[in-house]
Amino acid sequence: MSAPLLTPGLIAAALGQFAPTAEQAEVIASPLAPALVVAGAGSGKTETMAARVVWLVANGIVRRDQVLGLTFTRKAAGELAERIQRRLARLAEFERKGLLPHLPRLHADGALQVFADLERDGGSDRARRKAMADLAERIGAEPAVGDDETLLHRPTVATYNSFADSIVREHAVRIGRDPEAVVMSETAAWLLMRRVVFGCDDERLENIDRAPRTVIDAALRIARDAVDNLVDLDQLAAFPARFRRVLEAPSTRKGTTVYAGVASASTNVDALEILVELAREYAVQKRRLGVLDFSDQVAGALEVVDSHPAVAAELRGRYRVVLLDEYQDTSVVQTRLLSGLFAGATVMAVGDPHQAIYGWRGASAGNLGGFQSAFAPDGAAGRYSLMTSWRNSARVLSAAGAVLTPLAASSPIPVGELVARPQAPRGAVEIAVEDDVETEAQRVAEWFENVRARRAVEGRSTTGAVLFRSKKHMVRFADALAVRGIPHRILGLGGLLSTPEVVDVVSALRVICDPRAGSALIRLLVGPRWRIGLADLRVLAQLARRISEHDAALQRLTPEVSERIRTSSGDEQGSLIDALDFVLRVPDDHGWLAGFTASARERLREAAAVFAGLRQSASQPIAELVRMIELELRLDVELAANEARGPARIASAQLRAFLDEVHAFLAADETGSLPSLLAWLDHAEQLDEFAPRTEPPEDDVVQLLTIHGSKGLEWDAVAVVRMVESELPTAPKDKAGWLGFGILPYEFRGDAQWLPVLGWQTAQTQQELKQAIERFEEQNRRRQVDEDRRLAYVAVTRARDHLLLTASPWAGTVKPRGHSPFLVEIAEALDIALPDRAPGENPFDGRRRLLSWPLDPLGTRRERVENAAAAVRVAQRADPVAADDDLTLLLAERAARGRPAAATAPVRIPASRYKDFVADYAGTVAAIARPMPERPYRQTRLGTLFHAWVEHRSGLVGAAGSLDDALWESADEATADADAAALRSLQEAFERSEWAELAPLEVETEIDFPFTDLDGTPHLAICKLDAVYRRGERIEIVDWKTGAAPRDDAEREARLLQLQLYRRAYHAKHGVPLDRIDVTLFYLAHDLIVRG
Repeated sequence: MSAPLLTPGLIAAALGQFAPTAEQAEVIASPLAPALVVAGAGSGKTETMAARVVWLVANGIVRRDQVLGLTFTRKAAGELAERIQRRLARLAEFERKGLLPHLPRLHADGALQVFADLERDGGSDRARRKAMADLAERIGAEPAVGDDETLLHRPTVATYNSFADSIVREHAVRIGRDPEAVVMSETAAWLLMRRVVFGCDDERLENIDRAPRTVIDAALRIARDAVDNLVDLDQLAAFPARFRRVLEAPSTRKGTTVYAGVASASTNVDALEILVELAREYAVQKRRLGVLDFSDQVAGALEVVDSHPAVAAELRGRYRVVLLDEYQDTSVVQTRLLSGLFAGATVMAVGDPHQAIYGWRGASAGNLGGFQSAFAPDGAAGRYSLMTSWRNSARVLSAAGAVLTPLAASSPIPVGELVARPQAPRGAVEIAVEDDVETEAQRVAEWFENVRARRAVEGRSTTGAVLFRSKKHMVRFADALAVRGIPHRILGLGGLLSTPEVVDVVSALRVICDPRAGSALIRLLVGPRWRIGLADLRVLAQLARRISEHDAALQRLTPEVSERIRTSSGDEQGSLIDALDFVLRVPDDHGWLAGFTASARERLREAAAVFAGLRQSASQPIAELVRMIELELRLDVELAANEARGPARIASAQLRAFLDEVHAFLAADETGSLPSLLAWLDHAEQLDEFAPRTEPPEDDVVQLLTIHGSKGLEWDAVAVVRMVESELPTAPKDKAGWLGFGILPYEFRGDAQWLPVLGWQTAQTQQELKQAIERFEEQNRRRQVDEDRRLAYVAVTRARDHLLLTASPWAGTVKPRGHSPFLVEIAEALDIALPDRAPGENPFDGRRRLLSWPLDPLGTRRERVENAAAAVRVAQRADPVAADDDLTLLLAERAARGRPAAATAPVRIPASRYKDFVADYAGTVAAIARPMPERPYRQTRLGTLFHAWVEHRSGLVGAAGSLDDALWESADEATADADAAALRSLQEAFERSEWAELAPLEVETEIDFPFTDLDGTPHLAICKLDAVYRRGERIEIVDWKTGAAPRDDAEREARLLQLQLYRRAYHAKHGVPLDRIDVTLFYLAHDLIVRG
C-alpha cells in the first residue's frame, strides 16, 4: 500500500511558506488531467503554479525535468523559474536528510513551525539547515541514498516563443530551415518590411493613397497575421476579387448606385492583393537573410509537429506536466501547436478573460472557451478558480468589480467575483472631477504629495504610477509632478518623445537629415539657444522662397523652369534649412540679408555653423551624434540648472532613457542611418503605447505609462486619469474591423467564431449591404468598448491601497467630454457622488495670454534664477570664508579620492589576460584602470560563430547560456558573405583535423580557479575551456584559435601560458594529475597545432 500523498499545506509548512487557501490547495493537488484555472488579478497564480510543481515532485508523481512551464515574457518566466527552483532546492534538503517520509508526523507535532519563524524573521540558510539536522536527529531519520544527479534536473520554464524556437532549431533540417537563423526584434522586422515596400515597383502600390508608414504597418500586419492564423496566401490574394461583387449589387433606391461606405470597403479590401505580394517578398527576404520573425517561431514548430509525429511523441514523453500562464493572451497558432503536442496530457492553463488586452497583437481570449476542445477532446477538463486577491485592498476591489459586471454575459467562460484576502485593509479610492486637464493634472500631483507624506510619517516608502489610455497628456501630468518636486519617470519611447529635451534632440536630427524639416528648425531657432524673433523668422521664410526662385548663380529661373517646379511634387516655397545655410555662406552686407536685424544675423550665422558642423558629423555613430547635439544645444546645462527637473544627477534621465532606445535601435539596424532612425521613431511612437513595460516600480518615484504597459505590475498608489468619454473608453476609430485598410478578413482567422460577422455574402442589394455594414460596425464598436472595459479593470487592479480616478471635461477639445461610463459605475458602486454641474465654458476657447516673442526660456523662474546668479557674483567677490571642521574633513576626503589608487590586479582575472599580467604587470593594471574603447574585431566575431558551431556539432551544451538567450532582443541580419566564407573555411579545417572524429567530454565549460602566484595576493582565474577530450588515460584541453598564429618562440610560449593555467584549473576541479593533462592550441586558419 503506497504512502498517502503529502498535502499542499504540509509542504508549505516545511518550506516556511504561508498555508495555501482552499482554492489554491485544490489547484495545487489537482489530478493529472487537463485543467483550466481562472485566476483573477493579484490572486497569486505564480505562487500557486510554483507550489503545484513542488507538490508533484515531493510526492514522486513526476521528476523535476518532466515539468514544462510557459509564459509570455522573459521577466515572468524568470520569476516563475526562480520561485520553483528556490522551493525545489529546499525540498531537496529534506530529501537528503531523509525527512520527507516523516513530514506528516512533524507537521502534526507542530515541529515545522520553526521554518515559518525563520522565513518570517529572515533566518539564514545555515540556521534552516541546523533546524533540519536537529529534526533528523530527533526522529532518527536516515539520510537518503539515491542518485544525486536527479537533484541537478530542473523544470523547463520558458517563454512560448522560445519553446517553439527550441523545437525549430532542433529539427530545422526536417522542414528545410536554417537552425542558426536569427530571430529579428520588432525594430528589425519593421525596418526589413520598410526596405521591401520601398524596393517594390508594383504599379498597384502607386494607386494606394496612403502614407508610406501606413503601408509598411499594414503589410507587416498582414504578413504576421497570415503566419499566426496559418493563412493560405493564394486564397487571401483571391479574396478581393470575390468581395468586389459588392459593387455589382443592385440598388433599390433611385439615384444611388453604390454607397460610399461600400465603395470605401471595397477599395480597402482591394489593397490586400498588393499587401499579400509584399508579405510574400518579406518572407523571401527573411529566407535570404537567414532570419526569423517572432510569428515564424511558432508556425515553424507547428510545421515540425504536424509533419513529424515522432517529434510530438518525444516531447509528450519528455514533459508529463505542462503549465500555461496568461493563456488568454495566446494566439491561434500557439494554441494549435500546444494542443497538437499535449492534447490529453496533464496541461494546466491559467488565465483571466477579463485581462485579455492584447487582441491587437493576435491574442484571442476565445482560446479560454476552447480549452476543453483543444486539450480534452475526449473528456471533460477540470475547472478551478483563484479569485482571492492578495494585492488589492477592499475598496479597490469594489471599484474593479463595478467595471467588470457588464462583461459577465460576453465572457467565453464563467468568471467569479474577485474578493479581498482575509484581514485586507479597507484602502482608499478617491474620485476627482476638475474643470480642465490642467487642474486635473495639478489635482493628481497634490494627491501623490499627500499620499507620500502620510506614508512617510509611518516610515513607508511609496511606489506610484499615473496610468493613461493614450500618451497624449502624459507630459502635462509630468510637469505638474515636477512643480511639486515629486520624482517621476516617463516609461516608454512614446512618452519620451513628448518631453521637451527629447523633442529638441529629434528636431535637430531631422534638420541634419532632411532639408524640408522646416518646422523642426523653427522650434530650435525660437528656443532658448538662439531666440530668433517672429519678424526675423518671416524674413527667413521670404529668403527661402527667394532662393527657390533662383539658380546656384542667384539668377532668376526662367518661367518654364519655375512652372515645372511649381507643378512638381516638391516644395515650391523653398527650404528654411537652405535659407539658413545661405546666411552662413554670404557676407553680412549681402543685399538679400538686409531684412534681418543685426542680432538675428549673428545668431542665425551661429545656428547655421552649428548645424553645418553637426551635418559633417552625421557619419559618426548616432549615439555620439545625439551627445553632440545635447552639448551644442546646451541641453545638459539647461537641465542641470532647472530646479524643476530635480537634482542634476536625474535631470537628464529622460535623455539617457532616449539614448538607451537609440542603442536598442542600432542593435537592430545594420545601416545605423539617420533616415531609418527617424522613420523608426515615427513608427515606434505609436507601437510603444501598447507594449508591456519591464521596468519595476521604484520607491518614492511616480512612473507615468499607458495602461497596456502596466500589465503585470503593481504600485502602492495609482492614479487613473482622463476617465472621460472618447478617451477611456476611446472613440470608436476602428469600428470598420476587417473592412479597414490592411486588416485580415475575419473568415481567415482561427478565432473567427468569437468575432463579429459581416453578412456581405447574403446581402442582395446595396441597401442590405449598407445595413449589414452598419450592424457589423456596431458589433465592432461594442467589442472595442469591452476591450476598454478590460483595460479599465487592469488599470484599477494595479493599485494596492490608494487609487485616484480623475476626469475633466475640457482638454483642448471643441466640445466638452462627459464622465466615462466606467467612472460612473465605480462611483455608484462606492457611493461616491459625482458633481452634476454643467461643464461650463471652454476655458481654452478665446483664452488670451500676453506673451513676448520669443518666449522667455526662464519663464516664471526668471526672478529666482537672477537672484541666485547675483548671490553667486557677490560670493565670488567676497573674501574666502574659513571652512569649519566638517567641511575640512569633506574636502580632505575629496582630495583623498582624487589621488590615484594603489595599482593592483583585480581579484577576477580572465585566463586570456593572464599572460599580459605576467609580461607587463604595471602596464596591464594601468590599462584596466583607464580602459580605451576598442573596435570590435572581425576575428572575434568569427571566433564566436565558430565556437558556437563546434558546440552545436558536438551535441553537448556549454556551461553558459539559457533557453531564451538572444531570442527577443537579437536583430542582427545574417552573417555577411565574407564572414560566411571565412567561417566555412574554419569549419573545413576542423573537419580535416584529428579532433573531427573524437567526441569531447566537455565543450565551452568554465572553471573558476584560485591562485596566488601572480603578485602574492589571492586571485580568481576565469578559465573558459573550448573543448576537453579523453586520449586513452590522458586528458587533452584544446583551444580553438581563429586568429593569427604566433610569429616566434617567445609569442608561442606567451600564448601557452593561458593553457598552463587551464591545466591547473582542470586539475584543481577534477583531481586529474597534472602530468596526465595535455594542452593544445589549434590555429585553424593556418592548420597549425601547438602543443604544450
